[in-house]
Amino acid sequence: MTLDRFYPIFDDVTWLKRMVPLGVRLVQLRIKDRPEDTLRQMVEEANTLCKTGGCTLVLNDHWKLAIDLGCEWLHLGQEDL
Repeated sequence: MTLDRFYPIFDDVTWLKRMVPLGVRLVQLRIKDRPEDTLRQMVEEANTLCKTGGCTLVLNDHWKLAIDLGCEWLHLGQEDL
């Protein structure tokens, strides 16, 4: 698999709705300070959008949610380990 060398980082699934149809193929979703139910809904939507749109989604932090929702890529920082 070959990944893009650069990718955007978005803080809301709204950006993915705009960019995935334009051909973005690798994105990171970095959501901070949202209620758990809102976060879950946004990650579910982003995961579905990316899978159907041919885009690789990297979820920042939220490793339990990534596992629960079947996200394929996860970004963990030092404080997350």
